[in-house]
Amino acid sequence: MSGLGRRRLRPYLPTALVALAGAGLAAAYAHLVGCRTGTCPITSHAWTAALYGGSVGGLAAWPVRKRSRPSPHQAEGTHPPP
Repeated sequence: MSGLGRRRLRPYLPTALVALAGAGLAAAYAHLVGCRTGTCPITSHAWTAALYGGSVGGLAAWPVRKRSRPSPHQAEGTHPPP
């Protein structure tokens, strides 16, 4: 992969790691604790729990764009002197 591709994907690495951790923890919970009756939609199967846990982990760790602060001239609605 080129350097440009790595730089573009780097902000998403923590998101992917948190999603993988969420999937692993949810699958482990479904396997070890699970649902006694088998009627629970999320924890009845480890694959379903892993998909749900990975999705929630990915959404929780999704990078958010930082807003830039407006310059004092933009905040006042005036323009800078020429």
